[in-house]
Amino acid sequence: MIPAKIKKSKWHLATVERNRTVSVGWKSRLSLLVCDSKPATLVNDLNLELSWTWVQIPPPPPFYELFSNMKHLLENWREYIKEDVEGGMTLYHVSSTPDIEVLDPEIAAKNVKTYTNAEYRAWDRPRVFFFTKWGQEDVGIGRIQGNVYEVEVSPNQLYPISEDPNGYYKRSKEDYEEHKARYKEMRNRPDYYPVNLFEMVSTLAARDEGAIGFIYPQHGKEDKDIVALWEPVSAKRSEKSFY
Repeated sequence: MIPAKIKKSKWHLATVERNRTVSVGWKSRLSLLVCDSKPATLVNDLNLELSWTWVQIPPPPPFYELFSNMKHLLENWREYIKEDVEGGMTLYHVSSTPDIEVLDPEIAAKNVKTYTNAEYRAWDRPRVFFFTKWGQEDVGIGRIQGNVYEVEVSPNQLYPISEDPNGYYKRSKEDYEEHKARYKEMRNRPDYYPVNLFEMVSTLAARDEGAIGFIYPQHGKEDKDIVALWEPVSAKRSEKSFY
């Protein structure tokens, strides 16, 4: 008689043989299955094959874990959008004209009252002026009454006159001659033609940096930066009082 502890049933022996076969060849069988199966039946075939090999697919993560991951992803996306918006710059224009949708320098130039005589004589290129802070007063005029319009621009679109990184404005004699020669070539001006400094700087800044305007301290007041744009920009009217 075979001792009980070593007696093996036919079912047990078959199971041992089956497990030995699985341990050796289940990966090859799955590889063939994936290659031969049609996409529509691949999932079902895999389930049957994995059942035969006793391989278990890990259960999906709990719902709260999926929800937490999605919430984290959404929060990161919102933070990215917030940083992108905050990377822009809001400018403010006060005008007596109602319902402006686009602040266009060409239109503004038709109303000479938008410029002081000194400003227009210094540089006659059409441009629109903006405050950089809410409630900011004009250094010479004080509070300006009218409708308040907001525009959004990128700081990279404004050439900083104070820093003058390219040396257009605060320049050595050699730099000035080089910039002047390049400007005249760009504008097809003869050598004897006089050069307006602001026009030269705006032309070179637009070509080199893609600038659409200047930013500079009004009358040298560091806390009174203003912007002059020579390109049209979309505007949104604010219902709040500027002061």
